[in-house]
Amino acid sequence: MDSLAASMQQWRNLSEQAAAGALDIPEGVAFACDQACVEYLRHLNGMLQKTEFLVDVEAFGTLPSAQQLGRKFKRLADGEERSAAVAIRQHIEVIQLMRSVFRRYFVATEEVDRSVGARIGDIGSGVGE
Repeated sequence: MDSLAASMQQWRNLSEQAAAGALDIPEGVAFACDQACVEYLRHLNGMLQKTEFLVDVEAFGTLPSAQQLGRKFKRLADGEERSAAVAIRQHIEVIQLMRSVFRRYFVATEEVDRSVGARIGDIGSGVGE
């Protein structure tokens, strides 16, 4: 198993543990980790956009061999197989999976807080009496 697949599997396992209540991450830690993920995703998305401009095929000249070399480098930059763009997209997937684990700890807490707040407001206003 390559390192990317292993990393994805590790985070899937952590997600399952979190869903089962076997993994506990303090809300503040989860929030800080999520924020780091957000910043890294912003960085990765910027890098992904730049892959489109890494290679200017025209700059290689007009000789057929030069054009062929330019196309090869272009595929390495933003092609669909084994390119920089593909590697960046794979890293984005891992970070998004990480976020799904971290967000479980503070999004659920925020929803419970809103629900409890609404019920307390209902009690105070006499709703349901």
